Amino acid sequence: MNTNAHSLTMSDRKVVKITAVSEVLSFDETTVSMSVGESVLTVSGSGLSVSSLSLENGEVTVCGLIDAVVYLDGTKRKKGFGRFLGT
Repeated sequence: MNTNAHSLTMSDRKVVKITAVSEVLSFDETTVSMSVGESVLTVSGSGLSVSSLSLENGEVTVCGLIDAVVYLDGTKRKKGFGRFLGT
């Protein structure tokens, strides 16, 4: 079984649902960052809110105007949020 398996579904750039989330690292109106397996998943946009959160089930729903969804792998994660994949 792949312990990093997760799903992400987005509707109309307004709602994104993520499964297999182990921790919400930070959130504000422009950025929500969470741990998904060995990666950090960052959702950015405007007017963002965490509309539902169940860490028992590993499910997070983020609402607002979503501009980007970015994954940082385990190596980049240790260096901080300022470094994105491919840069």
